[in-house]
Amino acid sequence: MPLDTVLGAVLTQAAGEIASFRSRGQHPATGLHRRLQDLITRTLKEAWPDLPVITATHHLPSLSALSGDCVLLNPLDGVATFAAGSPHFAITACRIRRGFPVQGIVDLPAHHVRVSVHRAERTVTGNIDRLPLFDETTVLTTPADADRARRILAGRPVETVPTASVMLALVALGRARAAAHLPVGNDGSTPWDYAGAALAVHSSGGTVRAPDGRDLAHSRRPDVHAGWLATYQAPRPAELMPLMQPPGRPTECHA
Repeated sequence: MPLDTVLGAVLTQAAGEIASFRSRGQHPATGLHRRLQDLITRTLKEAWPDLPVITATHHLPSLSALSGDCVLLNPLDGVATFAAGSPHFAITACRIRRGFPVQGIVDLPAHHVRVSVHRAERTVTGNIDRLPLFDETTVLTTPADADRARRILAGRPVETVPTASVMLALVALGRARAAAHLPVGNDGSTPWDYAGAALAVHSSGGTVRAPDGRDLAHSRRPDVHAGWLATYQAPRPAELMPLMQPPGRPTECHA
């Protein structure tokens, strides 16, 4: 059964709860996060009673402990961003089968846009013109990575989007040509950030690769990665590879 079929109605309900939460000026957003987690997990369990639902709040001894068959769920990716009033947050889910990501959803409630992937086929609901559109030479990255990205890509425009799954969705939908989570410090990218969204990029003809070259749409047992580079019809994508080198390497001179 497609993940989008299982979650379609509950994601619409979740969008309504998010809008209501904001209109009432409620806080903290962690309460909404728990409510959405319970709501979506319950729906998944009704459809697949024996399938583990692993949420971003689980504290696993290691990601190698992930079941080979499960659903990864982040009911509010970008919770701090949401709390700050930004529209750049998402609900993400990814179906893992035999250790590999096979279905994914990135739902963007503030934009009323959803992208889902089932058997490599992508479905988009909503009007993508609601989403920001970036120049084809622009590279998206997080606010924390922006200064370093601008030094490495001297002369190329860099714009910030604070949530990884949203950046990847923008690339998947052709609203941006490239996005990167730089391998800086200890801020790794977890499967809840990228797994379903990387499938969406791949289904659009793009790629999402870790610094070691692994294709994150097809990596077995999704793990924490130091960073990733997503490209979709990006001009001269090889010039973006210095973004994937850790600090200290003498590569910050590329135009």
